[in-house]
Amino acid sequence: MDAQRALLDELMGSARNLTEEEKKGYREIRWDDKEVCAFYMVRFCPHDLFVNTRSDLGPCPRIHDPKLKESFENSSRHDAYVPKFEAELAQFCEKLVMDLDRRVRRGRERLAQEVEPVPPASLSAEKSEQLSVLEEKIKNLLEQVETLGEAGKVDEAQAVMRKVEVLNAEKTALTQQPQNDKVLMLAQEKKMALCEVCGSFLIANDAAERTQSHVTGKQHIGYGMVRDFISEFKAAKEKAREEEKLAREKELEERRKQREKEYESRRRRSDSGIGTRIAAGHVPLVNIVTGGPQEVQFADISAFFT
Repeated sequence: MDAQRALLDELMGSARNLTEEEKKGYREIRWDDKEVCAFYMVRFCPHDLFVNTRSDLGPCPRIHDPKLKESFENSSRHDAYVPKFEAELAQFCEKLVMDLDRRVRRGRERLAQEVEPVPPASLSAEKSEQLSVLEEKIKNLLEQVETLGEAGKVDEAQAVMRKVEVLNAEKTALTQQPQNDKVLMLAQEKKMALCEVCGSFLIANDAAERTQSHVTGKQHIGYGMVRDFISEFKAAKEKAREEEKLAREKELEERRKQREKEYESRRRRSDSGIGTRIAAGHVPLVNIVTGGPQEVQFADISAFFT
């Protein structure tokens, strides 16, 4: 159905079903209109990368139309608009990555945070009394075990020792405090790792299948595309700056050589003119009468040789 609609749009125009009255206010959408997504035109739209993930950006508010994209690619203005559209996409992607890296830093801090042991809470007066009674019983039973052992009554000593173990268990239960939920959570996070590409928490040393599932997931692939585009854009921009710098240096060098060439040409013409005048009998004489800055005068001395 969509293919048939696209074919009809191409043959008859997208306004084919409008009435004459509706056509009066209708304007054909072009690829350079503000309603059209420039990101989709030039590369990819980030709104399409994270659908149904934690990083879902929602639907793009601008138009995504394959026909408009094809029209843009075939346009004579394509090359002039690509740098502008790519710069806008790079700016949007850099903001995405900045927000993500902020979350990654927070996650890294959480993983690096040490789980501090919870200080034992003070026992109530009732529990303290129970603890004292238990410790006294354990002390007396241990003395009995020692006495029975010295008397060679091994079986009786072992039976008393089992009573000691039971009392020790009661003592441990009496003094042990339930662990804080936050401490348990942090301890669990100690066993996790953080994906530096998409910021997801991963189980350290997880099964290869789960790791592969993460790497091929929308969020990881999407942020990988975003980061790769930013790197590519910056590299191209740096290359263009370097080429522009080399072109300016080359132009300055050519201008310098041209100025030197013109100066040398003027100097040769000047030397040639003086030589011609001397050959005609005109020689420079220094006026020593006036004083001050010396002035060069030319006198015709050909009469002296006639």
